[in-house]
Amino acid sequence: MGEDYASDWGTSYAGHFMLEAERKGFVLPITFKTNFVRYQKDKARNWRQNYGGYTSDLEQAYRLYTLALASSPDLSSMNRLREYKNLSNSAKWRLAAAYALVGQKEVSEELLASASLNFSNTNWRYSYGSETRNKAMALETMLLTDFDGVRSISEDIAKALSSKRWMSTQTTAYALLSIGKMVQKNGGKAMDITYSIHGKKESITTESSLVQREIEGLRASNAITVSNNAGNVVYARIVNSGKLPVGREIAEQRGLSVQVSYKDLKGKPINVSMLKQGDDFMAEIRVSNPKNSRLNDIALTQIFPSGWEIVNTRFTDYGSTVESNSRYTDIKDDRVNFYFDLYRSSKPKTKVFKVMLNAAYLGNYYLPGVQAEAMYDNDYFVRTKGKWVEVVR
Repeated sequence: MGEDYASDWGTSYAGHFMLEAERKGFVLPITFKTNFVRYQKDKARNWRQNYGGYTSDLEQAYRLYTLALASSPDLSSMNRLREYKNLSNSAKWRLAAAYALVGQKEVSEELLASASLNFSNTNWRYSYGSETRNKAMALETMLLTDFDGVRSISEDIAKALSSKRWMSTQTTAYALLSIGKMVQKNGGKAMDITYSIHGKKESITTESSLVQREIEGLRASNAITVSNNAGNVVYARIVNSGKLPVGREIAEQRGLSVQVSYKDLKGKPINVSMLKQGDDFMAEIRVSNPKNSRLNDIALTQIFPSGWEIVNTRFTDYGSTVESNSRYTDIKDDRVNFYFDLYRSSKPKTKVFKVMLNAAYLGNYYLPGVQAEAMYDNDYFVRTKGKWVEVVR
């Protein structure tokens, strides 16, 4: 995926959620809104369908929707896109929402008459989408146009949110946004519930349709009782999360492989279990794609022990602190994050990343494992175990 396309979609995405926040009372900086509208209109007027491997009409429809949401619609661009003969299903739903926002109900209904709720064959990769994400975007349009089918599609989205199935940030955000809009439009219902844990009771009475409480005093065995004191239906969920103790991480691998080696500045392999204070050395991280499939938006994170320092060589003859061919590199005090793509090749594609380090402080430290993942595809993930290291005199 080209960076320009990612940037354009990201602009619409960020603007969409900022404008939604503005509708809730958040005050947007005038300069942001002015620049956003100017940029979107310029892109909309210069848009042409791209036939180089992806369909960009959804990008254009989304851009036009955000302009309508910002009360600065580009009607000429909307009409031009509507006349496009091969308009994709997802673009029809988003463009219909734009027309609904500007009060052109008949045009919106005309678009929806030829639209479908079947998103199973949509090419999502270039807009970070999924079937659930596209259903959520369609639900937004249904709520704007009073389209039949809100209950059915909202139940599908709610089931996806409640399932254990992995969801990307984009899918989660759109799903929550659309469900929230549906609850708001339908008025929601107040809650009057009582829950108890280990004999201690707590009551919750609220006009909100969503409430969250942190449960304290958990034991090895727990029993929670929830009672609904009103006549409406209440859905209760228990969400738990945590971190494994140091040294007890669980290694995992699917779709990606990663190898980490350490070398001195002459390229000779070294054992980092015990280093002398002041030693400079390199971490070399190799990420491979055994499936030999095209992968976009991979995030690689390597955290280093607190006794090691990432050497800042940016202003020396040595060159950069890191050596990589990533699209973006984020260097922190204790870690380096790389963001990159892996493409198909005649053999499993591998990228190598190097970080210069220094054994700075005496003591025993924990070296966490390395983690790499495709940010929008849960089929590609790898995490290794860590180990203890020591810095001596």
